[in-house]
Amino acid sequence: MTDTHANPATIKVAVATKGLGQVDLHFGHADDFHIYEAGPGGIRYIEKRLVEHYCQGGFGDEDKREVIIRALADCAGLLVAKVGDGPKKRLLDAGIEAVDDYAYGATEESIKAWYQKRLTHQAG
Repeated sequence: MTDTHANPATIKVAVATKGLGQVDLHFGHADDFHIYEAGPGGIRYIEKRLVEHYCQGGFGDEDKREVIIRALADCAGLLVAKVGDGPKKRLLDAGIEAVDDYAYGATEESIKAWYQKRLTHQAG
């Protein structure tokens, strides 16, 4: 049995996607998030986590957002096509870095780029 906590460089990353291999979904519109593990050995898909999207016609339901944050609590990052400042701050407060820098990029390549950037920042 492998303990992912034994290697601090291995982390979980959530992706908001329509399932077409791209980071192509707005945080507030996601009904699920694809969870990946990123580490020195590469990128590995783990699971899909179902949630109830919280954005309702431009307004967010705070209770639903908190449920989503709890569902992603073990993730260090969240790649999305777009995320508002409020949800982005709340996610960061929970230890989840939400980024839209890789919007419409290929999922695994985007995760690799984010992971490398994170390692560079931690080392510097």
